[in-house]
Amino acid sequence: MSQLLQRSGAAFAALLGAAMSLGAHAADDPLPPERQAGVASYVSGGIGEGESRRFEAAFKRYPLVVQLFENNGQRGEYTADARVKITNAKGAVVFDEAAEGPFMLLRLPAGDYRIAASLHGHSVADHEVHVTGSGHAKATFVFPANAG
Repeated sequence: MSQLLQRSGAAFAALLGAAMSLGAHAADDPLPPERQAGVASYVSGGIGEGESRRFEAAFKRYPLVVQLFENNGQRGEYTADARVKITNAKGAVVFDEAAEGPFMLLRLPAGDYRIAASLHGHSVADHEVHVTGSGHAKATFVFPANAG
């Protein structure tokens, strides 16, 4: 009986260790690959709880974070498919891409930028940001209910 308990305990410990390893691996899944668009490299996504957490954990590694929400009447909900357009201080478009989720994490040269976002024809107020080589700027857009 003692050997049976020892074997069962060892098997349980091995199973528990494997399960914990799988859980840790899932949390370490990388973000989608960065893409290049004009002077910016970026990654977009954040759909689903796991991917959303990975994006949020990566915020500090990017000079610019764009968040996209839709107001459902009580609070903001993440949205996707918004168009994000960024112009530099001279008014030249340096980035114009569709988001593939509620987050866009961007690497841009240091400088002043204006960010515009639209969702299925609905635009909201532009944001002005100052991007530096250290730290990051954040722009959050909240679209009216049923814009998506």
